[in-house]
Amino acid sequence: MAEGRRLPGAGILTVLLFIAAPIAGTAWWLYRPAPSGPPPGPGLDAVDVVCSGRVDGELPSASLDPLRPGRVVAVAVAEGAEVAAGQELLRLDDTLAKDEVDRAAPALAAANAELDAARADAKLQPVRLSSASALVAAAGERVKAARRLLDQRKTQQSFSGVTAAELAAAESEVRQLEQLETAEQGRLDELKGADPEIKVRVAQARVAAATVAVRAASKAVEDCVLKAPSAGTVLRVQASVGETVSPGTPQPPIVFRPKGQLVVRAELEQEYIGRVKAGMKAVIRDETRPQSPEWTGRLKRVSGWVARRRSIVLEPGELNDVRTVECLVELDPPKEPLLVGQRVRVRFTRAD
Repeated sequence: MAEGRRLPGAGILTVLLFIAAPIAGTAWWLYRPAPSGPPPGPGLDAVDVVCSGRVDGELPSASLDPLRPGRVVAVAVAEGAEVAAGQELLRLDDTLAKDEVDRAAPALAAANAELDAARADAKLQPVRLSSASALVAAAGERVKAARRLLDQRKTQQSFSGVTAAELAAAESEVRQLEQLETAEQGRLDELKGADPEIKVRVAQARVAAATVAVRAASKAVEDCVLKAPSAGTVLRVQASVGETVSPGTPQPPIVFRPKGQLVVRAELEQEYIGRVKAGMKAVIRDETRPQSPEWTGRLKRVSGWVARRRSIVLEPGELNDVRTVECLVELDPPKEPLLVGQRVRVRFTRAD
């Protein structure tokens, strides 16, 4: 009977154990100490910055257009040619421009002749004034003599044979001479009021206008020749003989790179501006080749303004409407040549 009573006690203990164990496990789970966690990662300033860029010359490549439309008559260079400053690249038909020069040159010669004539005429002005003054004085003397003669004949009429007709003729002579004196005086006044320098200034203005016309015509002839703005390399020739070209077209006749070392123009998005500075090391890889070689360089300059991308190329997956700041990377001597316009991936790092 004693053994039979112990069995209910053991059962109760077993039931209590099954009840207490989940409660204790739950309490331990809820109130267990927090784990220490992984160690903190590097600061944001120590993380590399990656952006895209393109290979270019230190002086950017340029699209060269002629300054006037025309038909191409000669292409003087080939793609890849090294050219000197001022070397002819392309020539347009200059027939009409030379005709303008031929028309403008005689007009300039005529204007110069007119100016010479006006200056010579101005030099004669004192002589004309002197002659006119002398004529006025002579006319005055003749009027005085005629009046004395008239007075004498009037005196003689009473006791000599001076007829009325002779007296009337003497009076008429006086009037005519007075009119002549008035006319000479008017001519003298006209010469005094005239300014011969006005004709000289008019002729000078015509010479200036003709000179501008000759210069413009000569410039039009010069503009028919497209020349290299500096020493450099012809990257692309996009015109052929017989083709008509004009300035401002989407496809320029000549794409030109000025002489100088190659650089990478990396386009860094605005949010990363504070994480780069001049002197940082740059690692460059071709963006399109899986097994691309690496080039190295240094960040030479960070642009002072935020703008749209320099090169707008409508390529799938490339955003052109983001605000970027340009970072100019100076390249170390490359192991493998880079090409102008090559798209690359640039990683800026503080590690040496």
